[in-house]
Amino acid sequence: MKIGVFDSGIGGMTVLKELKLRFPKEDFFYFGDNANLPYGTKSPDQIKHLAVSAANYISSQKVDALVVACNTASCIAIDEIRKAMGKKTPVFSVVDAGVESVIQNFISSAPILILGTRATVRSHMYAKLIQEKLGAGTQVIEQECPLLVPMIEEAWIGHSILEQTVFEYLKSYQKLPAGVALLACTHYPWIKSTFEKYLPGWMVFDSAIAMGEALTLHFPV
Repeated sequence: MKIGVFDSGIGGMTVLKELKLRFPKEDFFYFGDNANLPYGTKSPDQIKHLAVSAANYISSQKVDALVVACNTASCIAIDEIRKAMGKKTPVFSVVDAGVESVIQNFISSAPILILGTRATVRSHMYAKLIQEKLGAGTQVIEQECPLLVPMIEEAWIGHSILEQTVFEYLKSYQKLPAGVALLACTHYPWIKSTFEKYLPGWMVFDSAIAMGEALTLHFPV
């Protein structure tokens, strides 16, 4: 089996690493659209155009399944991607995997914090799907973190500026009861420890592991 993995840049490498661990005998084709990075600051129309172009190219590589590791593309353009890939090629969304991860670890009355790009957060896809499954009264907080993807792409992991930026994004949530936080961008696992540092007591989950778990359920090893 040949599995395609699509992301807007290096973020999807966190998913690819997880999938290779779980599916060591399968072939992988990775497409990171660094030329058009970042997706999270672009308009929905731009994101759809880029995602479909990527899907058309990936389809030409004769993959048997496609993992959309980009949360932004999954929120904005998953229907267009599935159409481009055709009915015979299953397409797996990292958003669906992330939502399932949150639901499995949900603590009654505790807040759920979604951390993602501007486009991901403004789509409200995570809140919509989580509240559909857990109830409209479920407290879902969505936080845009638009500065982080460019910093991670520049390898500023551990840099004091990145640390301060994460702190600024998270400082108000330190006053809330600890809940579940989802890193709703596949770039963010690179700095998971930084998120955990500024969300003491919270359970922090990342999209890469969630996607690995979801694909293992679909394709049992």
